Amino acid sequence: MEPLAVVTRNDYIESIHYGYITIVDASGKVLYNLGNPDTEIYFRSSAKPIQAIPLLHSGAAKAFDFSSQDIALVCASHSGQKFHQQAAVDILNRLHLEPEHLHCGIMFPYNEAEHQRLLKEALMPTVLHCSCSGKHAGILALAKYRGYSIDAYEDFSHPVQKEILETIAYFTDEAVDSIPMGKDGCGIPIYLLSLKKIALSYARLIQWGKDRKHIYHAACKAVVDAMSQFPEMVSGDSEFCTELMQFAGGKIIGKVGSEAVYCLGIQENNLGVCVKIVDGNERAIYPVVIEILKTLGALNGTALSNLNQWHRPLLKNNLNEVIGEIIPVFDLHQPRRNPYLMGKKVTELL
Repeated sequence: MEPLAVVTRNDYIESIHYGYITIVDASGKVLYNLGNPDTEIYFRSSAKPIQAIPLLHSGAAKAFDFSSQDIALVCASHSGQKFHQQAAVDILNRLHLEPEHLHCGIMFPYNEAEHQRLLKEALMPTVLHCSCSGKHAGILALAKYRGYSIDAYEDFSHPVQKEILETIAYFTDEAVDSIPMGKDGCGIPIYLLSLKKIALSYARLIQWGKDRKHIYHAACKAVVDAMSQFPEMVSGDSEFCTELMQFAGGKIIGKVGSEAVYCLGIQENNLGVCVKIVDGNERAIYPVVIEILKTLGALNGTALSNLNQWHRPLLKNNLNEVIGEIIPVFDLHQPRRNPYLMGKKVTELL
C-alpha cells in the first residue's frame, strides 16, 4: 500500500490515508499499480453494475419493461430522494410486489434534505430510503422472471444469487468456487476478489459494451448507457458519482462502495480502475479518483474545473473557517520514495 492522500491543518500534515490503486485493460494487463494488485478486498457496492448484468442478459429487464432510469437505479447506491423512492415503487408495481418484499433493510437517506424532512415530520425511514433498494428490486425481477421463489432471495444458496455469482466469476476470470463471499450491508452476498480482477470486470464492462459480437454486449451497453445518461439515479443530487458522470460526458462510469472502495470504467482504451483506501475512510476516495483521472487525461479542463471541490476538498471548523484540505499525494508512475510524515509541512514534501 502507498500513501494516497494527506489531511492538512494550517498546512501541516495531520493524517495520512494509505491505499491501493490498480488500473488494467480489458485483457487484464496491469498498466498502473500502487500497492500489490493481487491484494484481495470486498467488491462492496462497486459490484452493482456487474450484479445487474443477469437482469439484462436473461431478458427479465425487457419482460418487466425496465427503462434506462430503472437500470441505473439497479446499479445505484442512491441517496433516497423522492425520485429514487418512486422509481423503486414503479418497478415493484410492475412485479406486482410491495415494498415489504424488499429485504434490504431500513436506513436514513443520505440526502440531507430528505433526512431533515423525515425528522421535521416525525417520520421513520422505509426500505425505499435504503440506498440498495434498486438492486434488490432488480434481483426480485430476475427471480420472478426465472420462476424462482422470492422468499429469502438474498441467501447465498438462492438460485438467483448463484446466477449473479457466475456472472461475477465470468467478468473476473475466476472459478465460481474460488470466490470467498461475505454478507453486504443490505444482506446480499458480496465477493472477495483481487484489486486487478475487480478492475478487470470494469474494463470488460466497457469493452464488451462496444463489441457487438460478444455474448454480453447488449447487457453491458445497457448498464454503461444507463449510468452515463442518468447519473442522478446512481447516487443523487450533489453526490460524487452523479457529478463525476454528469461532467464526464459519457467518457467514464464510476461507482463507490462502502469501506472506501471505488471503481471506474473509462471509455478511452477500455480501462478498469479499482481504488481502495486502507482505513475505509471515504473522504480520501474522491480526491484520489479525480487525481487518477487527471493523470490519465480522462477528463478535460472544464470537467476538472467543475469537479475541483472533490479534488482538494476544503476542511472547515465550526466557525466555517477553512483550516485545511485533503490533498492527493501519489504518483501513478512510481511509488513515492520520500515518506509523508505527520507534523511536517505539506509544502516541503509535495
